Amino acid sequence: MISKQALKLKTKIANFPSRPGIYEFLNNSGEVLYVGKAKNLRARVRQYLGTDDNRPQIPFLMAEATDINYTVVTNELESAFLENTLIKQHHPKFNIDLKDDKNYAFIKIDFSTEIPQITNARKIDDESLREIKNSKLKIKNLYFGPYSVTYKIRNTLNLVRKIFSFCSNTKVGSRPCFYYHMHRCPGVCVGKIGLIEYRNHLEKIAKFLQGDTSGVCREIKKEMAKAATRKQFETAARLRDQLKSLELLREKQNAILAKKVDWDIVSLAENSGFVCVNLFKIRGGKMFDKENFVYELPRTINHGGHFVLYSEIMQRFLEQYYQETSSIPKIIYTQIPANNEKLISDIIKSRFKKTTLIVCPQKGQAKKLTNLGKLNAEEYIKNWLTDKAGSLDKINQALKQLKTVLHLPETPARIEAYDISNIQGTNPVGSMVVFKDGLPAKSEYRKFKIQNKNTPDDFAMMKEMLARRFFHSVIASEAKQSRHNNKIAAPRQIAARNDKWPLPDLIVIDGGKGQLNVVVSLIHNSKFIIPIIGLAKKIEEIFLPNQNEPIILGHDQPALQLLQRLRDEAHRFGITFHRSLRSKQAVKSALDDIPRLGPKTKKLLKTKFGTVAQIKKTSFNDLSNVVGEKLAKIIYQNL
Repeated sequence: MISKQALKLKTKIANFPSRPGIYEFLNNSGEVLYVGKAKNLRARVRQYLGTDDNRPQIPFLMAEATDINYTVVTNELESAFLENTLIKQHHPKFNIDLKDDKNYAFIKIDFSTEIPQITNARKIDDESLREIKNSKLKIKNLYFGPYSVTYKIRNTLNLVRKIFSFCSNTKVGSRPCFYYHMHRCPGVCVGKIGLIEYRNHLEKIAKFLQGDTSGVCREIKKEMAKAATRKQFETAARLRDQLKSLELLREKQNAILAKKVDWDIVSLAENSGFVCVNLFKIRGGKMFDKENFVYELPRTINHGGHFVLYSEIMQRFLEQYYQETSSIPKIIYTQIPANNEKLISDIIKSRFKKTTLIVCPQKGQAKKLTNLGKLNAEEYIKNWLTDKAGSLDKINQALKQLKTVLHLPETPARIEAYDISNIQGTNPVGSMVVFKDGLPAKSEYRKFKIQNKNTPDDFAMMKEMLARRFFHSVIASEAKQSRHNNKIAAPRQIAARNDKWPLPDLIVIDGGKGQLNVVVSLIHNSKFIIPIIGLAKKIEEIFLPNQNEPIILGHDQPALQLLQRLRDEAHRFGITFHRSLRSKQAVKSALDDIPRLGPKTKKLLKTKFGTVAQIKKTSFNDLSNVVGEKLAKIIYQNL
């Protein structure tokens, strides 16, 4: 007999359109359980109710799913991009997803400042073209990657600075940047070379980051010959040093193939419910780079048997990686076939306007390389799991020690830490960070704009933040009464129904007795029973309610180290939000009161000229060329 839940889904699916799109299965709390894509929404989703889909997680998914939503798109390619965005946004429990999405990082050449900056970025922004000063040239910011870990970016940028040198100042002035004194900046910050010449210099760096060391060497040789002909011996010497460093680097790179081919080799290995994808980047026949990405399989899959869906994982990785990578090879060799190679080809063609072959080799050098990639993946995931187990052992030790030291009724599974950030009361914000089982749960972090205080009163700000936080743990009927009474009252068992804002097992306040007493009084006026401690910074004293003497642990104690990580993370999260508000306020105070100046114009002014001070220094003609004469007059009158 079909259940009411299945009947509801069947009825809803019957009305789905036969068009491309994405679909989301939800549970009774509205949480997204699974995100999928389809050429034909109705036909694809119907398979979940039948026997056509033999993936092992499907019965578990359908047992929890109570609702389903869909979004129609123009074609399958659009559905792939949207699916990737939604999976990264919701991290559904039944999707195969990158274990730590923040592992994806990029090197960015940022043209938003007078002197372009080379830095790292967590994502590629679709930024508008920026006009280069004193030139009709327009250019977008450049991105290189993704890299699996940020330390590889640091190492790469250190290498780039040694070989090519680049500037850390954002504008030309009379004071050189720090690296100029170390001979790691070509001197654009003090006018030793011009901005156009520096941009040509950055083009060589861009080619190097793409793996085209041979092309960069050819360019440097040509420039060196020109400089020598023009008797620019200092420039020629600098280029000679760059060339020597590059040729030395090329000698150190391992020659994988006799032919100068551009290949990506993708292999994978599974261990204990985690899958490592190993990526070899071969450029010009040499090993240019190696990346490893770890995916966590849905817990419902039988990891010990033959149910691991390698083709689905391969498909997921290729779709995600080539939606974000900054460069592509001529051929992608995969250890096993993906589910839909045509879709991956379409993704690459839509982004790069080029065609890339996707091949699962059966013999030859490419087959040997995919096998080598599998060995690398096996070794990486084995070491990754060993490190993870060691870290978890230390975390469990810290949680057990917290229970003992603080006399908690149970080992704290969910710990929340709070901090206030402001400068003499301006732009005050509160931060809440959450650790689950000793690890950060960043999707549950929250930030608060303090509304009732603009004077430096940390106690009142802390009280406001905690009252607003616990208001979210009260169900609707209780919440309405609590707001009327200016209290936060709800039994723990009722509040726990709200899975978005569950109650913590321990609260950590950044501060001593004063801050602790504020929170204790707030909690005591409610029906919540939650252990609370304050962590003072001077000698890391742990204050407990109704105890005069603090607890002092050694700095080598796991429990104190965990509390310090919580406190420091709350401070980092809060100060980042505070600085963001301060930055916005600095621009707002000068430009927001100017009549007829909309958000697009303000963004244009900021992109074109930078700070308000630079806008004031801009000539009327230059300002008119950007916003027109009428608006330029208004800006001049109000600044």
